[in-house]
Amino acid sequence: MHRSASPSAGPEAPKLQPLTAAAIIPARLQSTRLPEKPLQDLGGAPLIACVLERVRKASCFHIVIVATDSKQVADAAREAGAQAVMTSPDLPSGLDRVAAVARDLEDEIIVNIQGDEPFVNPEGLDHLVSLFRNPDLVMGTLAAPFPPDEDPSDPNRVKVVMDRMGRALYFSRAAIPYQTGAGSDLAGGWATSALHVGVYGYRRETLLELARLGPCPLERAERLEQLRALWNGIPIHVAVGEYGSLGIDTPEDLERARRQFGGRETT
Repeated sequence: MHRSASPSAGPEAPKLQPLTAAAIIPARLQSTRLPEKPLQDLGGAPLIACVLERVRKASCFHIVIVATDSKQVADAAREAGAQAVMTSPDLPSGLDRVAAVARDLEDEIIVNIQGDEPFVNPEGLDHLVSLFRNPDLVMGTLAAPFPPDEDPSDPNRVKVVMDRMGRALYFSRAAIPYQTGAGSDLAGGWATSALHVGVYGYRRETLLELARLGPCPLERAERLEQLRALWNGIPIHVAVGEYGSLGIDTPEDLERARRQFGGRETT
């Protein structure tokens, strides 16, 4: 028979307070490799609307905002039912665009979801936010096992190498780490690269600090904003799971995504 704890049983364990998390999707209109990328048609809807559809399936966000430098993108986001905030076209990266919006929010956790990730995994987003129940964690991201049919040398597929504690050692467009042969001790271990997913979670103060620090040499060389954190000694925890996603960087990626969508319309 169930018995209630008596007053002498000691104080109850403190209840965990829910994390408040906001999703901000940076979406710049002009893209060198795929012009007007957020407005490209995917399954009968603009790409940005498809990203919003996936993000809304996560349970962890109380607000979803598109941060953009384009009235056309803002209009498409609002038509899809999201809030949109106009940001300066001179901002150097998506991180800076997200920070410009986050300054006016009070949420403890800010999640930056790239505006070209229409297959982002909602469970992965919930997992990422849950990591911040660890008070020592200040930044996190997602990765997936590297698909066997993907080419590690493809610069459009970003790779991440982690230490044994799951913290990022480096992100690169190159194939990392270099392996000397099939007998390498790295084969199958944590030091092999995983496929990075374009999603970042930050404590709000960490995000604003990164925006103040500005771009670093590695970030400019690789065109990867997350390297700003590693350059400045800010650790990034990597949650690895079946969170594989197809980011859209090129016309070829867009055609591949259209085939994966199978022509269905988003709602």
